[in-house]
Amino acid sequence: MKLLAPFGSLIGEVKLPVSKSIANRYQIIAALAAHPLNLNQSSISPPEKEGSGEVLNLPEDVRVLRDALNSDSSEINIGMAGTAMRFFTAYHSVQEGKEVVLTGDNRMKQRPIAELVGALKILGAEIEYVEKEGFPPLRIKGKKLKGGEIEISASVSSQFISALMMIGPLMENGLQLNLIGKVLSKPYIELTADCMQNCGVEARFEENSISVSSGKYKVPKLQIEADWSAASYFYALAAAKSNSKLLFKGLKINSSQGDSILVDWFGKMGISSIQKENGVEISSSDELKFPAELDFTANPDLAQTFAFLAATLGKELKLTGLDNLRLKETNRVSALQIELEKLGLNVGVEGNSLTVSGSISAQSATIKTYNDHRMAMSAAVLSTVVQIEIENLQVVEKSFPTFLQQLQNLKFKIDE
Repeated sequence: MKLLAPFGSLIGEVKLPVSKSIANRYQIIAALAAHPLNLNQSSISPPEKEGSGEVLNLPEDVRVLRDALNSDSSEINIGMAGTAMRFFTAYHSVQEGKEVVLTGDNRMKQRPIAELVGALKILGAEIEYVEKEGFPPLRIKGKKLKGGEIEISASVSSQFISALMMIGPLMENGLQLNLIGKVLSKPYIELTADCMQNCGVEARFEENSISVSSGKYKVPKLQIEADWSAASYFYALAAAKSNSKLLFKGLKINSSQGDSILVDWFGKMGISSIQKENGVEISSSDELKFPAELDFTANPDLAQTFAFLAATLGKELKLTGLDNLRLKETNRVSALQIELEKLGLNVGVEGNSLTVSGSISAQSATIKTYNDHRMAMSAAVLSTVVQIEIENLQVVEKSFPTFLQQLQNLKFKIDE
């Protein structure tokens, strides 16, 4: 699809999707409590619905997990939903008397899961690899787990840790996790603990240790807020379009979502964020102070947004802490390098860091998404300075189903 940004500033409202991180944690917790979560309930913020009762802007990853939880099949295919694979692996390990084969698409079969499976086996789970050792598909026989104290690497995926935490209360002896190595995406672990506490179970996270006591979840009426990661693409657009003013409906500055750090990061750049009754309003000015370096260890989902924004503005930026970006929907480090160099920029990759410098020299470009929703949405900011075509833009369904509609509401032109 060809994407053309409007002239002048961006003024209007942006209706963000619900946070898939929060929604998926509550879905698992509710299922463990035998209290299935109704995602069509009015407690979702924003609570807009289609005539059929289906919540608008419900991310595909959330729908995939919902449908998987409602499935009676002995084989469940969760496609490319990485969160669902990790959370569901742990969830089914404690479903006594049930056996299931958990599989996904070709890319999912290339994403390592041995660290999580190994930890679950130590805790007594019965899991075997159906095809390649260390990777999905998995055959899982649910049983009561005794729990106890184990060690797990914190430098692969925070979702492994979150998956274990959420089933901890169902274990006879609770769970003690000792995290080894550099803790990646720490805010997501803290988000898990927060969701558990909201449902009556305490998960204490101190330094590199997490303890969860055995107990029962009690699911109250929940408020699932809008998604901060999704807001990043429109923050970037506002940065590229001076004197813009956007209202993000359903968003909260005081949020347990780690990517709410956008308020601080963009605030230092000169973009203000103000909490309103129905959301967060941002305003950009003529003067922009762009950072020379940013660390994405705790916020990996923001890396692509800032890489493409730096390219758009012709600013040099060193992105560090990209430890697990190669294990996402695609190898995001490689994908960024290829697509940015295509535009005429200089891209240096060293270990877990990437440096963008130079200016866009191409008159037009076709940006590949690699079937990665974040590549598609973060590249949209390029349309403010160059004619671009984004391949397979529909991949945004994974986390932001109405992304294109929100762009059109801001006067972007989309040519299929």
